[in-house]
Amino acid sequence: MKIKPAPLLLIFNGILLLMGWILALYSYPRLPSRIPLWAPLGGGEPVFTAKSPLFFLHPFLQAMVIAALLGLAHARMRRFRDLVKPPIFQEYAYLTLIFVNLIFIHLQRSLIFLAHGLGESVNPAHFLGLLAVILILIPYYRIRLKIAAGP
Repeated sequence: MKIKPAPLLLIFNGILLLMGWILALYSYPRLPSRIPLWAPLGGGEPVFTAKSPLFFLHPFLQAMVIAALLGLAHARMRRFRDLVKPPIFQEYAYLTLIFVNLIFIHLQRSLIFLAHGLGESVNPAHFLGLLAVILILIPYYRIRLKIAAGP
């Protein structure tokens, strides 16, 4: 039995989205009375506020961004059916979404650590590394298309 990568990658996206919510729900009761809402990447001052449900803004945005990107990917596949190889494009889109999910989880983890005084801000190396992988996926997609087209 051959496993198709696109459905498996979609399942992993769902797991990462769920993990972002579990992280938020688990950590919220344990947060101090003042929490950061935003931690700048460039080393500026984080934005702190009183503990509130605004903490769930990050997992909510994660879910909205993933849903929007999934919608765009499926719309593109329907619109450009002749130009896009659907299985390869799905694999590329879902793989990219995994790294988008990881960026959101990294930002959320950074805010939790910052709230507890365990970190200073978002780790730029991790953040930029995840962005770099997303950019590397563009030539990966083009190579996969050339391999699928054959000689």
